[in-house]
Formats: sequence, structure tokens, C-alpha cells
Amino acid sequence: MIKPVQPMLAGGGLYLLRDLAPGQVVRLQLVEPGINGGIVSLGGRLHRATGVLPTRSGEHFWALVEKVGADQITVRHISPGQSGRGEADAADLVRALGLPVGEDTERVIRELMRWRLPVDPESVLRILAQGRELPQAGRQVPWPVLIWLQTLDAGSSTGALARILAYLLGRPDAEPEAQEQLNRARCRAGQESVQALALNAGERLQGDVFLLTGGREEKSDPGARLVLRCRSTAFGEFWICLDFGGPGGLGGKLVTAEERMAGFFRGAVTQLEERLAALGYRVQPFTVETRRVDSVVDFMDGSRLMGYAPLDIRV
Repeated sequence: MIKPVQPMLAGGGLYLLRDLAPGQVVRLQLVEPGINGGIVSLGGRLHRATGVLPTRSGEHFWALVEKVGADQITVRHISPGQSGRGEADAADLVRALGLPVGEDTERVIRELMRWRLPVDPESVLRILAQGRELPQAGRQVPWPVLIWLQTLDAGSSTGALARILAYLLGRPDAEPEAQEQLNRARCRAGQESVQALALNAGERLQGDVFLLTGGREEKSDPGARLVLRCRSTAFGEFWICLDFGGPGGLGGKLVTAEERMAGFFRGAVTQLEERLAALGYRVQPFTVETRRVDSVVDFMDGSRLMGYAPLDIRV
């Protein structure tokens, strides 16, 4: 259990309720060890902690938030916070929560932490069941997209999730209504919202346009990003991401799964930069990447709120 070292005045006690929730993983640091506890740092604030703590000052550890009160938090110790690691180890969380061991379970937990969603046995098992129920036809379950959908109020039925999934993954069997369902869904606070449109430039170019706004809370003015999924008879499928919120002006990247096409795009990207500059944009150099992209979710940042971590103490 941990409690603030100093009283939280002027309603400051709401800090714990506003920024922490059961199921969140947080990274703590032992500032000063003591008898049956010590002083720990959480999110830049000092707290008096009781329970099992590291033995040396400066050590970090991960903890899972279990209860949040007006002036204290109860957390469960998961693992040490290793230097250089930006998140808790998913395998440690699987063991601590008594979940089925496996690659899918770990992938689900990593994605839940990415989007700052609750990490608890009920949520993980529910999502694993949803993934098994999806009509995959032998394909791997698209966990990143499925779990990102948990940040929306897009409906919890397997049928609704399957329709939006098919659309986001660009499958031939995607229903037109799925785009409307996605556009109607509201995102949670702190997450990027998505609006989708069809891209139709005749037989030579088809695809989708996704407008990403909000989120990216480390920026005072995050701007917007435009992500285009393009299908061309000449170039196959490729993606273009235009970032309107960069400090140096409009930036972007072009992504293709084929190295031979990447070479062509590197030669042509200069023309794109020149056309955008002619429209009045201050343009940063564009990049060309060779990698697989499954959906627009691959271009999202994930949560930029307080990080996750695991522990058996009360905060």
C-alpha cells in the first residue's frame, strides 16, 4: 500500500483517482528504504509504502494496481524494473495473474499495456475468447487491432468486432457498413480517434483514408495525421502517413512490404515533397520503409499517459 508523503491540498487527493485505476501497471522506484516499507516514487510524486519492497535505494520495480482509494492505493508486486526496459515483462504478468501460459496471452497483455487498458484475468480471458471466436480461416488472430477496438464503444458482440476487424484489415469480405460503424464509435480520453473514408481514383488506385486526431499527449498541439492505404494495379498495396503536427512542418513516410517497390518509391518521394511544398506546406524530408503493415493501428502511438508496471505493496 502507498500513501502520499504530503497532504494533497485543494482537491489534490483526486490525483490518485484521476490517473490510476485497477488493472493498470505502474513503475515505482524505491527512494528511501525503511522498516516494513519505505518511500517510493510514482509518477514523480513521493509516497510512503508498506509491504515487500526492493532493498536498495534507486531500484525500480513493476506493480499492478489492485485498489484505488481517496488517499491510498493497493498494488501487487510483479517484477523488478530492469534498466532499459520501458514496460513490465508480459510473462511475469501471466504468472502473477495465474493466466494460461502462451504466446497469445503474452501478446494480449502487451497490447493492453500499450493502450493503458486494465490488465486483469477477466479482461485477458475475455479477449482471448473473442479472438478464438473470430472467423480467421486459418489466419493468425490480429491481436493489435482486436485490442485497439477495446478502446472504442464499438460494441462487444463478436459479430460487430469481426465486421470492423475485416474492414480495418482490408479483407475482401469486408462489409461497407463496417466503415460507418467505425466512424460512429467514440474513443476513450487520451486515445487517438479515427475517421475513415474510401479512396477511389478509378481502376488505377483504390483504398482507404484514415484521419487520426487527438492522443499523443506529450504534445501541446498534436495536430492530425492522415494515413492512406493504397492499392494500385502497378505498385500493389502500400501506405502513406502524413503528419501535420511535427515541429518542423509536414512530415511523412511511405511504407511498402516489398523491397523492390521501396527502391522505386525512394526515387519518387522527392516529387511528392515538391508537390506538397507547392501547396504551401513547410515540408520535412519523407522516409520510405520496408515492412509489413496489417492495419492503420500500426501507425498509432498507443497511450501516452502514465506508464504501466507490476508489485505486492499498497500505494
